[in-house]
Amino acid sequence: MGCCGSRRASFRQQQPIATNSTEASYWTASTVEFEYSGSGELTVTGPLTGSIYRFRGQGARAPVYGADAPSLAGVPNLQPVR
Repeated sequence: MGCCGSRRASFRQQQPIATNSTEASYWTASTVEFEYSGSGELTVTGPLTGSIYRFRGQGARAPVYGADAPSLAGVPNLQPVR
């Protein structure tokens, strides 16, 4: 099987992260920091990596694997930090 010359990996790194449900859902190879704006605590499991992300109150931030970022962007009170 031939190699794509790393073009696939570089393409993934250039894709935007979806910030709301009306945008296309792309992922990135790098991590994306998310901030929780709700009350109480929030625990989310990344659907692609199975990683568990914990937000311990309003303003809590956590790095999220790029593969999980589009799904977490759809969680209420959870937004990627720019």
